[in-house]
Amino acid sequence: MRLSQAPSTAGPFLLGILLLAAITAITTTTFAGSTDPKHIFWAPGQAPSPASVSNDLIYHGGSTGSGAIGVEVKPATYLIFWGPDWANGFTTTDANGRVYTSAQLQSYITSFLSNLGATSWAGIQTEYCRNVPAGTTSCASVPGATYITNPRKQLKGVWTDSTAVPADIVATGLAENLADDPIAMEAMRASAHFNYDPQATYIILTPPTTIATGQPVYCGYHTQTNSVDGFGNPYRLQYAFIPFLNASWPLLGNKGCGMNSVNTVSDNFGHGVFDGYSIVVGHEYAEAVTDPDNITSVQDGWNDVQTSENGDKCAWTALGMVSMNSNTTFAVQPLWSNRSFDANGQGCVRSAATKPHAMPPTGITPPADNICITLGICPPGVAAGQPMPVNMAYFGGHVQVTPKIYLVYWGWGQAGAFDHVNLGQPATDPDGVGALMKSFIAALGGTKWGNIQTQYYQNNYNGTFTNIRNPAQQLAGVWHDDANPIHDNLSPLELSQEAARAVAFFHITDLANSNVVVATPQKFNDAGFNQGNYCAWHDYTTPVAYPGTTPNVSFTNMPYILNAGGGCGQDFVNPAPAGDHDGVTIVLGHEIEETVTDPGAEEIAGQIQNGAWFDYQSWENGDKCAWVGDGLAIPGSPFNLVGNDGKTYPVQALWSNISLNGVGYCSQGN
Repeated sequence: MRLSQAPSTAGPFLLGILLLAAITAITTTTFAGSTDPKHIFWAPGQAPSPASVSNDLIYHGGSTGSGAIGVEVKPATYLIFWGPDWANGFTTTDANGRVYTSAQLQSYITSFLSNLGATSWAGIQTEYCRNVPAGTTSCASVPGATYITNPRKQLKGVWTDSTAVPADIVATGLAENLADDPIAMEAMRASAHFNYDPQATYIILTPPTTIATGQPVYCGYHTQTNSVDGFGNPYRLQYAFIPFLNASWPLLGNKGCGMNSVNTVSDNFGHGVFDGYSIVVGHEYAEAVTDPDNITSVQDGWNDVQTSENGDKCAWTALGMVSMNSNTTFAVQPLWSNRSFDANGQGCVRSAATKPHAMPPTGITPPADNICITLGICPPGVAAGQPMPVNMAYFGGHVQVTPKIYLVYWGWGQAGAFDHVNLGQPATDPDGVGALMKSFIAALGGTKWGNIQTQYYQNNYNGTFTNIRNPAQQLAGVWHDDANPIHDNLSPLELSQEAARAVAFFHITDLANSNVVVATPQKFNDAGFNQGNYCAWHDYTTPVAYPGTTPNVSFTNMPYILNAGGGCGQDFVNPAPAGDHDGVTIVLGHEIEETVTDPGAEEIAGQIQNGAWFDYQSWENGDKCAWVGDGLAIPGSPFNLVGNDGKTYPVQALWSNISLNGVGYCSQGN
């Protein structure tokens, strides 16, 4: 990112003529379309704001000088609290006069950096890459692109360095540091302390100090050491500087760098008083990941035609609380997404763009990128035959705490629904598929397989979190709808409309915990299933995706799985003929469990992420274990579940974050 401008605060390191010279140099450089020596985050209203929300970020090649990396493919952070005051302790007050300690501030920042990995917010940057031509705005169609990843536990070390902070940083740091930066020297010392990591950002914070009175105010910056100036910088290293943000800034007061900007009342943890720290640190982190190189002031990563980076383009807009790992939430700003901007004109988002939620046929290996958005083609899911590594993260939406499943047989009794009959079976269910689905839904509650979901939770946004439960009785109602006409090659909108009719029929009031399974008969299914694109899917109705349909309904499109034969699980667990119906419960169980843990189906409405649990590539607990083993009895493969009725039902394993001591794997039950 550029220098992080504080919200309307005076530049803490600019003074007198040197201050004016620095401002002039920075302003001239910026408007010439070149790059800043340091990428400053200005306070709100403190510097010219480029009209950068109408264009994409552009990749600039990642090739400036020896050691250029273009992006941080595997982001990591090291946190340095520099100065004796951190060791000795100090206090600060919030906007309402409540006193907080430096230890609380350190805990807040450490927790933020510890918990941002694998979150939806950090996942925004995973659409960017390196090893693509300069001028690229989308990595999706470029062979050999190496994407930024979003691993958990990105904070690799914390160091309280009690050595003194040089006084010249306080008074004239920005101007002097254009040539020779004491912060860079501290970053080098930190890299020696921790061991050097070329993919990491070393984030340095200083304690309260006397601050110069010049304008404009900045809240931080990120840059890179210059290995050719001969001043103690033997290698290229990304670092960020965060001055003491909760100062009383000239003309701006103590809210100049974001204090209480999201939470007007502070809590015991520090939400409110330290809002600015997660906003500014997050801004600098995201920009260092996507645009790290800055040798001889050249930004060769991702920035736009005005050199604005992914944080700059959304600075101080739509600030909000974002759920992160370990039941934590933090104030952050949105980050820029080319993918979102190209799809809907909204580039500033607080959650990664996501995919549809279909279960692929066996043998389908999906692309690494979201081609549903880039090309309009949607074959989602996980590579067949192997689990999808990387644990799921919580993206902020609700889960189904007490799951209720409503089964709708749409059109099974209408003329032409089946082309055959079987002795001993009703004409409306000649293969016994309908009866099997009903029995399976009634039997899955209370099982060890169902217990896998209980590790996942939702944020209640009142300071509490609630885990999913596993009630014994989850089948809440059955409806044979032969009154509303059905036809073949149904559209998603028509299926959503049937789900809405079921909501009215069952008088469902608890939409948050309800899944309407719309099961269609042999001859009347949706177009995508008929074309072999997938086995089933689940979704969530929003006015944008399903106009005119009752909003906030979680529903499942359950086609007639026998039509797909081996492509959707026939004989996958059990040999024929006993296994001929295996796919019915494998596919239905997949969709039910994904709806329980992600009922919002990753639907995004503006800044609101309705999705709950999935990984940074948008794979849910079913996707990550779909068709594991590809028919082989290996760990994590589908198996025969013993239901609460004592009968067996073939199901797939489900992803468990707690398996393998927290590494995560496909589990058959907890």
